[in-house]
Amino acid sequence: MDYRLSDEQKSFASAFSAFVDKEIKPRGAEVESAGVFPTDNYKRLAEFGYNGLAHEECFGGTDVDAITSALAQIELARGCASTFLSVGASVGLFGTPLRLFGSEEMKSEIIPGLVTGDLIGAWALTEPHCGSDAAAMKTVARKSDSGYVLSGSKMFITNGADADWVMVAAKTDVDAEHGGVTNFLVKKGTPGFSAGPNMEKMGLRGSPTNALYFEDCEIPEEWRIGDEGTGFFQAMKALENGRLGMAAFGAGLAQACLNEALVYAKEREAFGKKIVQFQPVHFKLADMAIDADGARLLLLRAAWAHQQGTCSQALYSSAKLFATEAAVRCADRAVQIFGGAGYMSESRVERLFRDARLGPIGEGTSEIQRRLIADETIANFSK
Repeated sequence: MDYRLSDEQKSFASAFSAFVDKEIKPRGAEVESAGVFPTDNYKRLAEFGYNGLAHEECFGGTDVDAITSALAQIELARGCASTFLSVGASVGLFGTPLRLFGSEEMKSEIIPGLVTGDLIGAWALTEPHCGSDAAAMKTVARKSDSGYVLSGSKMFITNGADADWVMVAAKTDVDAEHGGVTNFLVKKGTPGFSAGPNMEKMGLRGSPTNALYFEDCEIPEEWRIGDEGTGFFQAMKALENGRLGMAAFGAGLAQACLNEALVYAKEREAFGKKIVQFQPVHFKLADMAIDADGARLLLLRAAWAHQQGTCSQALYSSAKLFATEAAVRCADRAVQIFGGAGYMSESRVERLFRDARLGPIGEGTSEIQRRLIADETIANFSK
């Protein structure tokens, strides 16, 4: 990998970082307090061009390289994790499989609205009884004269109640496992489709999460994404991008924790000295710097390989695993450096601590990532 960023990448990252510091970060506490989809931030990001980074120019996007996209994602996560999650779920987690596998008609109808911030998307895979074991889903889509009839429920869906369009994974062959999964688009307001109230969460409270219910929803055949039985493959391709996104989430939060700890340690006094002068604080800051830098570098390596078409599942998983667990470690150290002040809700590190904990769970748990990494490592080993 060539670790040097181009002048264009550095210029874009610098401009976007300044934008985040001015327009997004100062609203972080307000976004969490409101507990609703961050519409204003979504629109601001669309105007800057963030929403269109992963989409083609023909749909109003800019279609930048994976490294530029990763640099932007790190900065947004650093500024406001809730905004990062909801926007990413719309333009990325929902938008990516639509871009890769949707019909030209559906892409032309929906993607321009994602890019401009006029439409919100969501992706519905997880169910109440199964998370990592996606093949065990019980939501079904039965063939009908006009298309399909969708029945079942989904759980922990980001943007679920706010989305104008939801991509839903369902079984079209209940006897098959992964090969029986098919993805469908469902439009808000479709009879039989409803969303539960916003769920109470530990962190990322400014990014709404909902249960979704499908009671004999009639879905036109043209809302099917690709052929029957290809939904699991589509989901895995979407998760490759999603794991890069969650690695950026972790790298951004790790950097935010380090920044907050540095500012506080240089200002706070104890025993007649700034606490940044004490060795125990030194060591925590050193460990945080290593984690933040390591998370960023592993993400950029995976992003570089992704755009070359050579990124392995183990590398996607390694970037996601390391960065998200690094964020948890950095958040814990930041709270410790702040002491009692870090335990108070008015402290930003208290929010970062809660937000970071989603990382080792979302987009595939750390346990699933370790399994994928180990399987590939063992398979590729030779004496």
